[in-house]
Order: sequence, then structure tokens, then C-alpha cells
Amino acid sequence: MPKQDTAAPMPAGMARRAPRVPAAAGDAAEAARLHDWLGALEGTALFEVTAQGTVRRWSEAARNVYLYDEDEVSGWHLSRFYAAGSVAAGASERWLADARAGARARLRGWQVRRDGTAFFAEATLVAQPEVDGGPAGFLVICRDITVEAAAGEQASNAGQRVSQLLDTLDDYAVCELGMEGDIRSWSAGAQALFGYAAAEAIGSPVGILYPRGAPAEDGVPAERAALEAVRSTGHWAGEERLQRHDGTMLRCRVRQLLLRDSHGSVSGILWTARDVSDAARLAELEHAGHRVQSFLAILAHELRNPLAPIRNAVDVIRLTPVTDPRIRHCSEIIGRQLQLLTRLVTDLMDVGRVTSGKLKVQPVPILYNEAVAAAVEAVRPAFESAAQRLDVRLPPNPVFVNGDAARLEQVLSNLLSNATKYTARGGSITVTVAAEEGNVVTRVTDNGRGIAPAALDRIFSLFEQEGDDTARSGLGIGLALARAIVEAHGGAVQASSAGEGQGSTFTVLLPRVEMDGASVPRASAGIGAGRRILIVDDSVDSADSMAELLAVLGHQATPAYTGMQALALVESFAPDVVLLDLEMPDMSGFEVLPRLRAARAGLRVFALTGRGTSEDRRRTETAGFDGHLVKPLTVDALCRALQTLD
Repeated sequence: MPKQDTAAPMPAGMARRAPRVPAAAGDAAEAARLHDWLGALEGTALFEVTAQGTVRRWSEAARNVYLYDEDEVSGWHLSRFYAAGSVAAGASERWLADARAGARARLRGWQVRRDGTAFFAEATLVAQPEVDGGPAGFLVICRDITVEAAAGEQASNAGQRVSQLLDTLDDYAVCELGMEGDIRSWSAGAQALFGYAAAEAIGSPVGILYPRGAPAEDGVPAERAALEAVRSTGHWAGEERLQRHDGTMLRCRVRQLLLRDSHGSVSGILWTARDVSDAARLAELEHAGHRVQSFLAILAHELRNPLAPIRNAVDVIRLTPVTDPRIRHCSEIIGRQLQLLTRLVTDLMDVGRVTSGKLKVQPVPILYNEAVAAAVEAVRPAFESAAQRLDVRLPPNPVFVNGDAARLEQVLSNLLSNATKYTARGGSITVTVAAEEGNVVTRVTDNGRGIAPAALDRIFSLFEQEGDDTARSGLGIGLALARAIVEAHGGAVQASSAGEGQGSTFTVLLPRVEMDGASVPRASAGIGAGRRILIVDDSVDSADSMAELLAVLGHQATPAYTGMQALALVESFAPDVVLLDLEMPDMSGFEVLPRLRAARAGLRVFALTGRGTSEDRRRTETAGFDGHLVKPLTVDALCRALQTLD
């Protein structure tokens, strides 16, 4: 095995220059090209450390070698990458000292990747430009020389040392091949990986490790193609599917290198394989997770579109005098179920954000009493239909938190929905809000089914539900979302219960904010009636039902079903406000917007869409929309948007 060593200082006549850093503006293309080159390096990591040896910058090439992301290793000392006992005590500090003195120093030793696999590395420290008489930091160039090290040992005929080296590579299969692919030596790691004993493998063709009966590409088996490549170029590396003795398949990173004797003559081929099946499966799972997240976003958008005209139609019925009580009763049922379905769609869309860690909140100082009241009113119909008693106890003085009002209402609505769902008809639910020791504490208590002690923490996991299949309902995502949202606010949520049948209490703690209630903005009264409003939506039902709802609210409204039709109507109808869908077959809302503004000065335009992520809102704001409204739109949300124009 190669020894640890440090390189001598550079000769005096050689220039000591750090790699050129492209300028921020003029060299952007060069910087991008350099980034691509570094990321394409195979088996070589480049990263930057401070003068004290702690990681300061991390490249894609370093991530490819070590499998760590930058946020995981930032601030790590160089010594943490080395396997315990692989370098002499104090070697890393002497390495840094040598680099400070001579601008460049080298160290060899075993290093460890994130997944626990080891590799033999040659690492070089290159001093960066000096500051105040000393280097500002070091560039680290680390090469995986495991195969080269093994090849060097083989070439030096150090048979015993090679054997010891190979036996330490328990996660590598290492063997020597003849020029025709016959196996000459077989390491302990090869036996562990493939299940063949040395007596079985030695003398057999390397083809025994490749899938039996696999179709050959262009008539050449995979193992023969690789052998031809290494014979012609001296080396070969790639990812291949191999097969164990028991027939199971695995995905391996295979490298091959020509071996030469002390006279430089070709003596064989060094063949190594490392199992990357787990890493490949993890990458596939991550890719599948991204696809699921995209699917959920599309699904939520597609579900919101048909919900919009249903919501509009229900609101028209609700706001129109009706003499038949059955119609009124049916519209209330539809409204309650529509509200439940809308909440499920919102929760469903948030699942992807929670699993990817991308759930975001937009906190501002808010009057927490109002968020509680809004959540209670949203679920009150469910309590009334179940004949349950709801008792809300708010503190005598207003309390404030730094929060995203819509998200906190979502949390409280989910907790209240759970309470009514798991409490028997005629039961009671109590909501208590209090200011305690710098926190705003909310407790939702019910006398319902209760929770087994072992499940108190598990119920906050995605898709977890308690009880047998007949007792379960919902998607099992509400409590997971509640915890994610509360923790994003710097708070905590927990459950407590005396046991099954003893009811339960969910407690939410949020940091309290001290401020004057008069400084919190509130919506003005009134509904801003009397406007001329153009609704642009390729869904005829959505456009027509919104026009009818606006008419009931006292506005003059007309629908348009295409972008071109909207541009024609803006001249003849002369609207004050436009509610503009973003996705239409002939023109997108982003294409229609500037032409509407050019046709009529002072026109106010709201985006009306089924997409409601923070990125969607940033995009419409950047485009110049006056607001972003998400389908299905409630009467209250519509009125609040129109009030902003007063």
C-alpha cells in the first residue's frame, strides 16, 4: 500500500498562482464552463478550505466523490474525511503546515464516503493567494487512486502486501484478469460481493459475473466489449449490471486498468467492481419523489378547476332569495362538502412540499385571535351537522404572533376537523387560547375516541392513521402538515390523551409578539360593488358562474372564453377589472396581460388560477398582475380582492 507522504516545497523558479476566479459579470460564461468541467471530473474531488483546514466551498466534483452535499460538510475539518487510523496522528496538521510553508503539499490515506465506503486517496493542498503574509485558504485536489494503488502494488510484485490491501476492500471486488478475460486472482471483497469462492472463480471467464442469457449489443457480449476497450486504451470505467452466484442482480461501478510488469510489458488487467445498487435505488426513489410531487401539483390544479364553477354556483344560490327550503338545504350540504374537498386538495398539494422540505411560510405580525376565529368559522358547519358543542375561549386582550395567517388557519382547521371527526355525535370540543411565558398556547380538547399512548407521536407522520380499517377516514396527512407548518413558524405541536376512549388534547405553541393592535392592518368594510368586471377563462362553466356570482354581488360582469375574445371585449365592454386565467389554449394569461394594459390604461388585472404556490405568486407578481386569486374562489376572498382597489 502506498505510504503517506507530503510533497516537497515547489522549486523557487516556479510560479505560485491560485486558479483564476472568473469575474462576476464579464466571465459568467467562463465560470459556467469551469463549473461544468469540475463537475465532469471522475474520481477527483475539488473543494476549498480555510487556512485552518475547515471546508469553505464545495464543488459538484467533490459531491460526486464523497456523496455529501455542501450544507452537510460546511465547516468540517479536513481530518474528518479520513478513516480512523488511516493516517498517523497529527498528519493532517503537518500536512497543512507543509502547505503553508511550501504552497503545495500531498497526503495519501484512506478516506470514507457518506455511504460508509472507503477509498484510497491522494490529496493535494494548494495555497490560495496570500493575505497578511499567510495563505487565505487552500484548494484541495483529492483523487480516488484505489485502483491505481492496487495496480502499483501488483506491478511491484509485493504479493503479500497486495493481498492484505485487497482484503481490506470489503466493499470492492478486486481481481486480476488475463488478457482474454480469465480470472487469475480473487479478493475477499469479490467473494463477499458475488458469492463465488476463490477456487470457483479463478480460471473461469469474467463472463460468469455478467447476466446469463443477456442479449449482446451488436453481437458482442458486454464483458468482451469492455475488454476490447481496455486493451485498446489502457483503461475502462462504467456502470454495469452484474449477477451473483445465487442469480440475484446488482448494479456495479466497474473499472479496468492494464497492468504492466517492471519492464513495462502488459501483464494483465486489474478489474474492480463496487456495488452501487443502493445509491442507484436512492436516486431512483428521489426521482420518483420529484415525479410524485409534480403529479400532485398537476392533480391539485386540475381538481381546483372543476371546483371553481361549483363554488360559484353554490354562492349564487346562497345569495339569491329561494322560497323552496329544500334548495337552500341542498346548497348548504354542497357548500360544506365543497369546503371539505377544497381543504383536501390544498393538503394534498402540500404533501410534496413537506416531503421535499420546501414548505414555506410568509410570516408577518398578525392578530392571532382573528386566525382562530377564521378557522372556527370554516369548520363550524361540520360541528353543527354533528350536533357537537363547540366552546371557544379567547384571552381578554388580543395576542399577536409572527405568522402566516392562511397557514395557521390551515393548522387550526385541520385540528378542529380531526376533533369533530373522532368525537361522537353530540360530543363537545373546546378551543382555548392563552398567553403563557412568552408563547401563545392553543389547546384543542375533545371528549372523543382518544389516542393510545404508543401512537401519540406516530400520528404526526404522513399517511398514519389510528384504529382499524373501519374506523379510519381521511388521507392521514392533516396532522403531518400541521406539525410542518407550526415548526416552520418556530413553534411546536403535540398530542396528549389519557388513552383510548378518554378524549384527546392537541396543543400548539407559537412565539408571542408584543405589539399594538392598532398597527395591524384590517380589511375595510363593504364589498366594493358597482364595478365592470371581465372574466377570462377557457372553462365556460367557470367563466359563466363567476359572471353570475359577480352580478348577484352588484357588479356588471361578462365572460370571455379565449385570450383573443378578451382583447376584443376590452374595447367594447370597457372593464375596470379583469379576472384572467393563466392557462388557455390560444394565449396564456401572461401573453394577454400586456396587451390588455396597452388597450386600456388603468386597468386592474387579477390572475385567477388553480396554481397557488409561492413560486406561482412570485411569477404573477413579477409579470405585473395586481393580485393572485386561487380557484375555487370564495365570496369573501373575492370581495377582499375587490376592496383593495378602493
